[in-house]
Amino acid sequence: MNEGTNSFTVQEISPLRYPGSKKKLVKYLYLLIQKNKIIPKIFVEPFVGGGNVFLNFLANRVAHKAIIADKDKLVYSFWKTLFSEPNYIVQFVKTVNVDLRTFYEMKKIANSPNRNGQRILACACLFLNRTSFSGILTKSVGPIGGKEQRSDYKIDCRFNKKSIISKLRYIASFKDKVTVFPFDWQDTLNYAEKTFSSANLKKNTLYYLDPPFYYKAEKLYATYFSDDQHDDLYRRLMSFKSNNWILSYDNAYTIYKLYSNCSRMHFAMPYSINSKATRVEKELIITPLELPEISRRKITDSPRN
Repeated sequence: MNEGTNSFTVQEISPLRYPGSKKKLVKYLYLLIQKNKIIPKIFVEPFVGGGNVFLNFLANRVAHKAIIADKDKLVYSFWKTLFSEPNYIVQFVKTVNVDLRTFYEMKKIANSPNRNGQRILACACLFLNRTSFSGILTKSVGPIGGKEQRSDYKIDCRFNKKSIISKLRYIASFKDKVTVFPFDWQDTLNYAEKTFSSANLKKNTLYYLDPPFYYKAEKLYATYFSDDQHDDLYRRLMSFKSNNWILSYDNAYTIYKLYSNCSRMHFAMPYSINSKATRVEKELIITPLELPEISRRKITDSPRN
């Protein structure tokens, strides 16, 4: 594992946009595993989303292998296709017309995932993520610039083909190190727990979980949690056979209180919901591991109710 934080370089590797950037968080996660002397040969991410966390751990050669999954069929299809048929997505980006007509064609595909194949769903995921308001993939979200395209920011303002293709090709270079599953988080944890059950693998496997936010989840995700599902995740982690897990959440008092038996901190994260403004929101970091000293000086008084 790299020694010291200076040798760990955080990059915006993923072409997928999400409202809460994980760039600042990635560096902290690296500090956390250093503090606990974890060498994560295997990195497991059951809610992969934009994927910047596992990609940075691979790019910095901290992790050797990654197991990623997402219940959202669009997100799963994107990662699965990128690692199995990267040229298909690259060719799509090269030739696609970034306009309202394509937006609504892709929207129709995304809204009927069970009627469409994996490759076209992968393309729809990427296109809609780069052209939708804040990168959100819910059915109701419209295009950047609005239906009339009267904004200064048009539908193609986040679709730099050269940059996207460069990222796609770089990520595809990790194809032999990544396994992608269409599992929900329960099946992903069950698979990893069974597969990496030996003492050595168990010690060197790190789990990073970034479930749907507690607040306003229905506006941010196509697949989100009920209150009972948040409780289910808590119970599963409390019975988990490994302590090498890290959980990130939005700053909800219910979640803060639920995990009162774990190490918890509040972490300032940049959050952008449009092309014009970025604000700072606090996220919760929760883990049974020991937190680095740097975090204890940054803990705020309390999460919001």
